[in-house]
Amino acid sequence: MRIAAIDIGTNSIHMIVVQLRADQSFEVVDREKEMVRLGEGGLGGRALTEASMMATLQMLSKFRRLAESHDVDEIVAAATSAVREAENGREFLTAVRQRTGIRVRVISGTIEARLIHRAAVYGVDVAAGAAVVIDIGGGSVELTRGTSTKVQVASSAKIGVIRLTERFVGTDPLAIRDERRLTKCIENETSQSVEQILKLGFDRDIGHHPEPRAARGKRIRGGRFRRPPPSPDQRQTIQTGPTRPHPHDVVRTSSAARARPAARRFGRGGFDSPR
Repeated sequence: MRIAAIDIGTNSIHMIVVQLRADQSFEVVDREKEMVRLGEGGLGGRALTEASMMATLQMLSKFRRLAESHDVDEIVAAATSAVREAENGREFLTAVRQRTGIRVRVISGTIEARLIHRAAVYGVDVAAGAAVVIDIGGGSVELTRGTSTKVQVASSAKIGVIRLTERFVGTDPLAIRDERRLTKCIENETSQSVEQILKLGFDRDIGHHPEPRAARGKRIRGGRFRRPPPSPDQRQTIQTGPTRPHPHDVVRTSSAARARPAARRFGRGGFDSPR
């Protein structure tokens, strides 16, 4: 069986086409991603803009054609924070169905967090250990703690990059006062989940967001994600290249300076590290 799965996020749309095997594993046939910023201007119960909806509809039509070119048996689609909160989210889903034939399921933040965790531990061998998974999107941040078979902590906080930008960023570079307000907001939104995770402990962290390493030393209500030095039998893969900038250096840099080729090394990516 061949399936196309589409994730309609606040910042981008992803599609992956897979061939399912008899043992329930799968082989990736194709994948696509487009940055449409669907949620820009429409978070917090406001309406999705006409421009962002049109851009998303165009990309979904493209994804539908690509999926059909791969002779898929089924297209499944899910929408998250942007559509979940928008006052015209229902109308947008109707437009998607009428224009593309794709029926989109809107999922809750908790379900989104659990699905992210399952996908992360599928792609990274956590063995019998516990993993913390962090996914930063445009509208929300999902934070989980669990094993390969069970999720003990699954939270979704309204601190995605588009949401925080619209709420706190009024200058370029970011003003010190706004940085403090933004940091306090993140601490307030994540403190309960972080305390649960610290109490349970973990062996590995898996992240996917603009600058994963910047979050490792982030202080949250006096606590840290502490880890002892790795033992000789532990291995860690580190990207080669120039040393990454300190988060404060990035914050103090203008968007134009960050856009220069040398600075693009801290673009969206992922990391996986042993504790």
